[in-house]
Amino acid sequence: MNLKLLFVPVAGKKARAALFLSGGGSNARKLLSISTAGNDCSYEIVVLVTDAPESSAARSLAKEYSLPLAELDIRKFYAEHGEDKTSLNTPRRCELRDLWSEELYKLVEPHHVDFGILAGFVSLSNIVGKLPCLNVHPGDLTVTEDGVRIFAGLHYRPVENAILRGYDSLRSSVILAQNYSGSGKKEVDSGPVLGISEAVPVEFGGNTLEALKEVFAAREKAPFKDALRQVANDSIEQLKIRGDHVVYPEVVELFARGDYALDEQGILHFLHHGKWEVVETVEFSGSGKYKLRRPAACDISVKTPRRKGSYFRRLFKFYYNKIVRTPGTPEFVARGWALGVAVGCIVPVFCQLIVAIPLSFLFRCSKVGAIGGTFITTPPTAIFIYPVQVWVGNKIINGNLSPGAAVQLVNIFNSDTISFAQKWRAFADLGIDLVAAFFAGGIVWAAIMVPLVYFAVRKSVISYRNMREKQLKKKLNV
Repeated sequence: MNLKLLFVPVAGKKARAALFLSGGGSNARKLLSISTAGNDCSYEIVVLVTDAPESSAARSLAKEYSLPLAELDIRKFYAEHGEDKTSLNTPRRCELRDLWSEELYKLVEPHHVDFGILAGFVSLSNIVGKLPCLNVHPGDLTVTEDGVRIFAGLHYRPVENAILRGYDSLRSSVILAQNYSGSGKKEVDSGPVLGISEAVPVEFGGNTLEALKEVFAAREKAPFKDALRQVANDSIEQLKIRGDHVVYPEVVELFARGDYALDEQGILHFLHHGKWEVVETVEFSGSGKYKLRRPAACDISVKTPRRKGSYFRRLFKFYYNKIVRTPGTPEFVARGWALGVAVGCIVPVFCQLIVAIPLSFLFRCSKVGAIGGTFITTPPTAIFIYPVQVWVGNKIINGNLSPGAAVQLVNIFNSDTISFAQKWRAFADLGIDLVAAFFAGGIVWAAIMVPLVYFAVRKSVISYRNMREKQLKKKLNV
């Protein structure tokens, strides 16, 4: 069986994504907050793109997240070419849409983007033919009648359609966007459904279905500001929070990992626990939980296994994943973690980050590693490490400290009631012997740990990337 991956990742390198938006940007903000939170995303957003620079949130988000912005006002573009509307109902307007799409792609291309994320991007664009793009939709696109997706369509249409058909809940769908021709009616919302959300109840607001049907029947000319539109609007807002914001980040991450593929018949496959599964789609409920929907069959629930084992086993797994998924060369990653461990050993726990971050720039190493490595000493671990560290340092300086001398040191470092400056003063007030013993013991501790951490991290990153490379080759040769 030959499978074609929807996206082919590169081992050890984050995928580069462009984020497209036209409006308020709630989905865009959610994706930006996740991708910049340092939580091992397989992708990074490198540019924001908008067709409505004056009215969308693109400029404010670009400024907030220090990202470049590509903007090409579609209304202004059409007006400059003698058209007062941007619809695709005439050959001339379709021609302008292709021209606008070409100009938009020229703005995106210099950022070397691997795929696009459409987050409330209204304008149809054949940029998706040059760049694979994901899109989120306010409706369950797996529901069909005579092979037609009945909840396809723009804006409020799919939500109002679901309500009028008697549905009391809605779902968000994430699809791979498709090229369009002509007006785009045939191709819109037609791509593979990579994921759907759990059902989100409709916000009826005290209205009955019969009353809403009467409102719909009485409609004459848009725009509509009636009870049905209000119910649809309230339901869409809830669907964004409980649907879009759950399913979209999950699908984007798995797409960037290369976990979706199509076979020769265009049937969707999903990589589950290292094995390709034939699916209609995947239903996500957040926190890594999902269930596979088989084509023309009952749902088969598949929850990601709960983490088992002791606290230390889970902690080891967390740090291992953090280390091996850090982008950059193995040496770059290992140097960062070794630096972080050195700072964690020598510098008092309450000011380690303000030392580690500048040093990571100075030594040109992984910032993630420099921060993560400092957690070798945290308030809980310092209770055990610092007494030993002071005892070793006391031997080195030939001091006369008592076995319990480090207790006051730990109490100061772990205190939540005194300020940063007060901690430094209290540290100095402990006396030269204790301070000297602390640093002397820390240097010894660092001298032991730093080379061990450097070579262990370097080897782990290389091994992990070789494994991922083999997995990728296996995917491509299935």
